Amino acid sequence: MLVHSIPKFNFLLAKLIDLKDFDYASILFAQIPQPNDFAFNVMIRGLTTTWQRFDMGLEFYYRMKFLGFKANNFTYPFVFIACANLLALDHGRLAHSMVFKSGLDVDGHVRHSLITMYSKCDELGFARQVFDDILQKDLVSWNSMISGYSQMGFASNAVELFGKMRDEGFEPDEMTLVSLLSACGDLGNVSLGRWVEGFVGDHNMELSAYIGSALIDMYGKCGDLLSARNVFDRMATKDMVIWNAMITGQVLLSILMWYYLYVAKNLIHS
Repeated sequence: MLVHSIPKFNFLLAKLIDLKDFDYASILFAQIPQPNDFAFNVMIRGLTTTWQRFDMGLEFYYRMKFLGFKANNFTYPFVFIACANLLALDHGRLAHSMVFKSGLDVDGHVRHSLITMYSKCDELGFARQVFDDILQKDLVSWNSMISGYSQMGFASNAVELFGKMRDEGFEPDEMTLVSLLSACGDLGNVSLGRWVEGFVGDHNMELSAYIGSALIDMYGKCGDLLSARNVFDRMATKDMVIWNAMITGQVLLSILMWYYLYVAKNLIHS
């Protein structure tokens, strides 16, 4: 294309990001005489999702604004993802205010990334407000908020919201179940965790490494190593995450047993 003077820079840039070639994509972007909003959006997406260079993604967003381009629904989801991973709440709030000032008709992707950003920055009140303002919630909306509660240690809120999701007629997917299992482990709610395992079996869902490790972790936190080992043994393919979850569960139980024996010994002597 270069030899024959076919300057399809935007086309090449998008394809190079799909090929995950950061150096080549960066060189190509630098060679674009006048990059447009599409080129910036492609780079911001690649930096935040493909290469996970969140600080550079935020830098490209500000370069885009400085050059006078308007951010849109293809920009803000990845800007909020960058802010979430950098815990850059001030930058996230500024970008959120720009969404309102621009009068942008935001779609679900923008709102979902906003929920994630506020949740990771420990602003669950704002995350819940964004969630409640979504008039037509889909499964991604519910998952974003349930995951936010679960990851930030608000396990009871995650379980409560899961119940509301079921009442609204939504069936959980893998992401929902993993977030719920994390909440079950924090609460010691082994009965709900068993329900999740039964749901996976009843709906012929694959016992993936994602769900399998979450089940093992949940049973380990609840002190049920027999059930954790049962899940472990059923896993056809065991990666490092699965092994670590099983080992961690055994270590946690050993620590708890040692603690209880220590307390009992002191009570007897007293």
